[in-house]
Amino acid sequence: MAQEDQKDDVTLSQFLDAVAGGTATPGGGSVSALVGTLAAALVEMVVNLTVGKKGFEDQEAEMKKMGAEARSYRDALASAIAQDINAYQAVMKAYLLPKITEAEKTKRKEEIQNALKRAADPPLFTAATSLKVLKLCQKAAEKGNPNAISDAAVGALLAQAALQGGVLNVLVNLAALEEEDTVKKMRQELKRLEAEGIKTREKILTLVKGRLKAE
Repeated sequence: MAQEDQKDDVTLSQFLDAVAGGTATPGGGSVSALVGTLAAALVEMVVNLTVGKKGFEDQEAEMKKMGAEARSYRDALASAIAQDINAYQAVMKAYLLPKITEAEKTKRKEEIQNALKRAADPPLFTAATSLKVLKLCQKAAEKGNPNAISDAAVGALLAQAALQGGVLNVLVNLAALEEEDTVKKMRQELKRLEAEGIKTREKILTLVKGRLKAE
């Protein structure tokens, strides 16, 4: 997808066609961010099906706060879709730099390393933000309208997928990054995010299946 095509009014059909096309972007990183927005939107759905309903008066303030948080994460992840595209296109551009003279080779290598480091940021943000969404899904399942508990569970599955997708797209960039300290710190953070995500998702599924008597 060309940068001039990256507009807020791109339709779902257009985005899907772009993903299915023969270009490197949008790819898994952008799709992961999009999946995260859907997870956040489902949290908002549960909130809106709870606020103002009889029997949930005591939770109303907390639910409204949860809805505002989910909306902020949805907007942030929506922005990450284009950020991921732009960052990866910068990597591809760096690889296309000339490499005939020694000076050109040195410059090309520096540009590639800088681009790879920057390209790890959007998917890392997607992973970290999706974990926050996942935790909101847990609250939605615990305190939201029980008629929407399956929606909270689907949100959790999507948030976990977005988190894992973000992690994998960071790892792709780290594989070619030569800054050992940066790579080590990022890998540690990815492990933390993964572990916490899996733990939270399992709690949610156990809760939801128990209430639906589906175990």
